[in-house]
Amino acid sequence: MTPEALGGAVRRELPQLLRGRLILEPSSRDTAPAIALACATLARREPRATVAVLPTDQVLRGDRAFARAIATARRAAADGRLVCLGVPPDRPATGFGYLRLAEDRTQGRPLRVASFEEKPTLARARRLVRSRRVLWNAGIFVWRVDAFLDEVARRRPAIAAGAAGAAAGRKGAWSRAPKVSVDVAILEKSELVAAVVLGGSWADVGSWDAAARLTRGAGDARRVLRVDSPGSAAFGDARFVALLGVPNVVVVESGGVILVAARAASERLKSLVAAIERRGRADLV
Repeated sequence: MTPEALGGAVRRELPQLLRGRLILEPSSRDTAPAIALACATLARREPRATVAVLPTDQVLRGDRAFARAIATARRAAADGRLVCLGVPPDRPATGFGYLRLAEDRTQGRPLRVASFEEKPTLARARRLVRSRRVLWNAGIFVWRVDAFLDEVARRRPAIAAGAAGAAAGRKGAWSRAPKVSVDVAILEKSELVAAVVLGGSWADVGSWDAAARLTRGAGDARRVLRVDSPGSAAFGDARFVALLGVPNVVVVESGGVILVAARAASERLKSLVAAIERRGRADLV
């Protein structure tokens, strides 16, 4: 599934994908309507299908561990559970959502979820990561199509109606679906939610700080030079970027625009984008 504007690019990347297997999101309505549309589309063919929802902005290493987690989640989904895959936290990250468990985390079986906690303060995140009853919410979900859509219809009927209408080709119905995340709209309110521990290595590439972690700040050696700039990273499309005596920053050069940000602030990029748009310069985003 992808936004309509990216449909052509996705087809070029995945030429083997059958034409009818790419679902185009008419407009951005956040994850609750998007996932409901995907499930409503599948329900027209196979209403009891089990699906895995996998965001594209993640890096997973450890195929066997991932396969085991998906298999465990699939067994739980067969019983009508809405399963979230979670990652044991290794640092007090403030840019992730957290799953608070009702029991100590163990691998290989579904765990009861007591509550969700979105993007805590640093002090709160430090307390959370010390607990064995906490996981990062990886945003990877496994459930039966009918179980999820029944819960959407019960909790947020406007989303269910918009998704069903769009799946049937009525795009006007889509615009009436509220813009909200699946966690807030459905999962935080549902009694059907379970968690499965995701083993192996996981990284959410949702910020430039995360990209710097994955590349260890190396960047493209032909376009990036770092001198006395520990913890800094640079990413460039065309221009050469040199860093001298500036620790823990991220520099991004793309399309004639340059971003300079402290790594600790890179998760707040949305506020910068909003400020640019308020200045009437959406062309820079």
